[in-house]
Amino acid sequence: MPHELDNPDASTLVARLVIQTDWLLQQRCPSLNWAFVYIVGVIYAFAVRCTTTPSLIDTFGTKEDDTIGVKVAGFALGLLEDLIWLNYLVLLLWPLDVAFASCLKGYRVNGLRDCFEEGHSARSRALLIAMRFSRFVAWLLLFTVWAVPIAADSVLMRTRSMRFTFEFVEMYLNDKSAAGSLQVSKQELAIAYEMIGATAAVAIAFALVAVVWIDLTLWSPLHLFAGTRVATKSECEKSLADANNVYVVMEQGCGVNSSAEVDAQYLRTSTSRRRSERKASLPAIADKREEQGDNVPAPPVWAKAKTAALILFVLVALPLVELVTACACPTVIAHVALNTDLNELFRIWFCREFLPGPSSSSLGSTTSDNYYIRRDTEIYTAFGDEVLYRRTTGFKGDLAFDVKVDQGDLPNVLVIAVESFRYHDSQYLVGNSTYLLKDKNITVTPNFDRWAKRGIAFRNFWSSWRTSRSVESVLFAQIPYDSLTDSGTTGGRKRVRLAGMPQLLKAKGYEPTFTTGCRTDYDQWDKFLPSHGFDEVYSMNEFKALAEQDLGIQPKDWALAADGGRARAMSYWGVHDDVSFEVLGNMLMNKTAEQKMRVANNQPKKPFFINHYTISSHSPFRDSPEWYVNASKPDFSALYKDERNAEAVKNYLELRYFTDMALGKFLDRMAKHGVLNDTIVFITGDHGQAPEYGFDLPEARQISATRVAAALIAEGRLGESAGMIFDDAAAQYDLLNTVADIVGVPGDGFIQSGVGRSLKRKVPFGERAVWSNNPSQKLSAVRGHERLQFDRITSEMELYDADTDNEQTRDLYPALTDERKQEAKRLRDAGRRLNMYFKTRWDKECILRVDCK
Repeated sequence: MPHELDNPDASTLVARLVIQTDWLLQQRCPSLNWAFVYIVGVIYAFAVRCTTTPSLIDTFGTKEDDTIGVKVAGFALGLLEDLIWLNYLVLLLWPLDVAFASCLKGYRVNGLRDCFEEGHSARSRALLIAMRFSRFVAWLLLFTVWAVPIAADSVLMRTRSMRFTFEFVEMYLNDKSAAGSLQVSKQELAIAYEMIGATAAVAIAFALVAVVWIDLTLWSPLHLFAGTRVATKSECEKSLADANNVYVVMEQGCGVNSSAEVDAQYLRTSTSRRRSERKASLPAIADKREEQGDNVPAPPVWAKAKTAALILFVLVALPLVELVTACACPTVIAHVALNTDLNELFRIWFCREFLPGPSSSSLGSTTSDNYYIRRDTEIYTAFGDEVLYRRTTGFKGDLAFDVKVDQGDLPNVLVIAVESFRYHDSQYLVGNSTYLLKDKNITVTPNFDRWAKRGIAFRNFWSSWRTSRSVESVLFAQIPYDSLTDSGTTGGRKRVRLAGMPQLLKAKGYEPTFTTGCRTDYDQWDKFLPSHGFDEVYSMNEFKALAEQDLGIQPKDWALAADGGRARAMSYWGVHDDVSFEVLGNMLMNKTAEQKMRVANNQPKKPFFINHYTISSHSPFRDSPEWYVNASKPDFSALYKDERNAEAVKNYLELRYFTDMALGKFLDRMAKHGVLNDTIVFITGDHGQAPEYGFDLPEARQISATRVAAALIAEGRLGESAGMIFDDAAAQYDLLNTVADIVGVPGDGFIQSGVGRSLKRKVPFGERAVWSNNPSQKLSAVRGHERLQFDRITSEMELYDADTDNEQTRDLYPALTDERKQEAKRLRDAGRRLNMYFKTRWDKECILRVDCK
């Protein structure tokens, strides 16, 4: 008669598979429980690394780095980093299983069958199910916490060419109200959903397998040295002889020669009988082990020493070896290998990263060359040989232009930063012959052009990227803080001492005021600005109140048209520029009237210094006032019809035109009422823009993103300099020294830690370098019309003609002579040091100190 197991059905096969797997993991090779965690983790990390590597090589390497050798080296180094990080995951899962084993007493940590066996009371069954479910949730959550940063890093890298850090979480918590305005493309969403789905599937499968089979308490690497005892051969044979006592065999740790014996016995035994046999066997085994306890020798000293050595090697030595190796590798290999979880742990706790280190934050001697401080145009006393911290007492040298100022009647100073104002939107700055204007008869900024022709236009003027970072340059003459997530204003930085335009002009008797129609809780401007020199700060709420009071705007008018309003404000960012310029105009007229009254009464004039930021042309360029939506506008189709992102470009151009209308109306009004006769006005873009690249990564069009429009308007003060076009490279951080040279320095000079120069002074064209950084892209140095682009660490350099190659398609660097290449390397190294100088001194709060320890 055939045996019932000779022709098993599907359920029998499944049961056999479960039993054999159970036996393999719990008796034959319990170390596989630990191996399971490592295998799943390594496969997951490997798969994610495979999808991310092309983006990593494209961002941190060159075309020559896209080789099998680079990928193999990166994957090998990455495997070690993944294993190190998995060690920390296991160190959480292991004690978790120990805790569950303690709570479950005589029951196994894993398995589902015993939850439904007969003989349980309802309470016991509910408790057992709850404990197993709790273990499932715990394993699921721990693996998710382990995997999510890896997944997030991959998504950011593939969509925005950024590496994930926990600073992104901090940034979100600080500015979560702005998260809704973040533009995300369909492609980015598809990549994110794909990664979320894959990570969730792996995490759930990982936790389910753990609940059914895995028990980390059965074995650990410490068993390799602990001298643990297993059952003898005779004890195993005796247990096997009792075919009904399967559990005794398993509890004693016996090796079974044939799993068929266990399968057959298990399947022939009823559920209740197996359970009763298990309960009966456990005390016997415990008694037997207790009887033998005195005969089991204590682990020898060498075993304890080996255990300690293993722990030190896994938790200390191995990570340190990997850290040293990663830092010594080429940058592209280190980035391919980077496990972002492990890197963040070391960055946060030990201030070290698994990447080659950046340049030194030491500038070397600031007096050794003209890279940082122009000795030929600035009179100063440095407080140290390797710092920018100095006292400036005057300026010297031939004039590039002059602004007539009576020191007894100082003019007011107004600095306007226009949102996303790139230079090639201005026909006047670009010129009719450039390819950037597809129709030479079209200008998007006719009012700016008109006023720039009456003043001094800066056509080679550079910024960095993001509005908050422009504050550091415009006001304090610095290369902005080099971080994807933070800026110099983040958190308010109340403990950082700064000296810049507000402090200089206050020392000259000015009243410093900051105004914007924008909200200032973003990036904590509301904390930063009052802490660093401004007596008054007017932002969105104050502008709304003044507009309702003076312009007759009703509270309901701020809402979007879809919400029953007139869209006089944007959906998030603030009050539209037409309103803010009207409010600003009223403010200037009132202040000017007050000055005239004071002078008439023989009192000090108290000139004002106002820094104003606009906002309407902020991406995504969809918010326009209701009246402007319905107004007729020029046809800009020649500038966008052939673009891939034509709709975004169209919207940008129309809002650029809108802001220009508001700016022109403001300047005309101020001129009509005589305000401009007593006010020097600087206009600059806070940064550039590239809607042609869409909303995913507009800053990747690096020249458009950082080359901005700029002009100086000084009615009646420029003489023959009126109408001048300044063509040499200049930057936002030059405004501090330029303003100081125009209005004059205080009697005892002024303190600064800037890198700018006075643009009033003439220097040889193309000699002086202008620095710029973009945290998501490269660093750069512009000399004349040549823009050198370089990485923070790697040796890669590129050189482009910023006037004729806006898309950066023709790299001029390979054709340079050896002498010019050496000069480019010196320029690159100087730029790296300057970039790290400011970042380090912001972090250590020592910008106005010589010693930064």
